[in-house]
Amino acid sequence: MNTPFKLLVFTDMDGTLLDHHTYSWQSAISTISQLKLLNIPIICNTSKTYQEVKQLHFSLSLDSPFIVENGSAIFDSAPKNSNNNNSATQAEPMHLIGANRTDILDCLALARQKGFKFSGFNDWSVKQVIQHTGLNQTQAEQSAARAFSEPLIWQDTNVKKHEFIHFVEQYQYTALQGGRFLSVQGQCDKGQALKWYAKYYEQQTGQPVLTVALGDSGNDIAMLEAADVAVWIKSEKPFPQLNKIEQVYYSTKPGPKGWQQTMAHILHLYQSNQLVKTS
Repeated sequence: MNTPFKLLVFTDMDGTLLDHHTYSWQSAISTISQLKLLNIPIICNTSKTYQEVKQLHFSLSLDSPFIVENGSAIFDSAPKNSNNNNSATQAEPMHLIGANRTDILDCLALARQKGFKFSGFNDWSVKQVIQHTGLNQTQAEQSAARAFSEPLIWQDTNVKKHEFIHFVEQYQYTALQGGRFLSVQGQCDKGQALKWYAKYYEQQTGQPVLTVALGDSGNDIAMLEAADVAVWIKSEKPFPQLNKIEQVYYSTKPGPKGWQQTMAHILHLYQSNQLVKTS
C-alpha cells in the first residue's frame, strides 16, 4: 500500500454502521476486520452517549478515540474490560466542544414557557425511552445518560419548529435533526469534531491524514462536508444535499450493508492511491 496519507474513518452509528431497526452491525464485519488489520482507525462520530459508545467499542473490539452527542465531546479509546457497562463511570473528554446538558435543560424550560411543544429524554422514564428508541433496558439506560445534549420529539408544526430553532440559537445552542430526534446541544457539530481530531492526529504523529466520513441523515451533513471523502448511506429518506461535490459516494443498500458496500470500495481506492485530499 503506497500512499502518503493515513486513512481515518469517521462513522455515524444509527442507520449507518448500525441497522436503523435492529442496531446490528454484523453485515459490515468483514470490512471492519480488514480496517483493523490495516491499522486504520474507525472513529465513531455519533449522537450516542459516552456509555453507549463505550459498550459498542467493547462489542466491536475497537480501540480508537470516539466522538459523542453530535460532536459535543471527543474521548480517548474506551477501556477494554468486562466492566464496560458500568453506567456510573464516565471519563473526562480529551476535548470538549459542546455545552453542559444542565444548561441546555434550563434553556428548554424557558422554551416551554414560550409555548413550544416537545418531549425529550429528560421527560421520559427508561420505559418510555425504550418505546421511543426500540432499545433494550440496558441500552436505554446508557442512552439516557446524556451529558451534552437533549434529544427531543417535536410536537408542533414545522413553522413553530423553525421558530424554536431560532429561539435556542439566541441562547448559543443549536438544534440538529437526526434520524429520530431533534437534538439540542451546544454550538458544535460532527464536522467540527472531525476537523479537530484530524488535526490533533497529524500533530501527534507527524503524518498527514485523509478523512472518510459515513452518515445517513441531516446531522451528518457537517461531518461529510468536512471530510476528504463523503459517503451517504441509503435510508428511508432522500439523500441530503451537500455543497461538496468531489469524492462523494452513495450506497445502494441501507445501514451496515451499505457501509460494507461503500467502505470496501473506498478502501480499494485508498489502497490503489486513487483518493486525494480535498479538505
